[in-house]
Amino acid sequence: MSLLDTRVPAVVLRTDRNPFHHGTLGAVRSLGRAGVDVHVVADCAGSPVGASRYLSGLHTPPPPGASPAEIAVVLRRVAARIARP
Repeated sequence: MSLLDTRVPAVVLRTDRNPFHHGTLGAVRSLGRAGVDVHVVADCAGSPVGASRYLSGLHTPPPPGASPAEIAVVLRRVAARIARP
């Protein structure tokens, strides 16, 4: 029995510009295997994360060096797109 509420999608925000950051892929796989819809906010060009079967959505990240306010705007935009009734 999973301790996760699979009705609630997960959003993984990667601020590290390294496309091969293994933590992002590990999070997507772990959450996806548990039945959670996983959305990633990151530049995944050339990254294995973008090809993961567990990835439900890929969203444009904030620009490099973005302020906390700019990051919040991006996260709110993603939340509006994936909101559930």
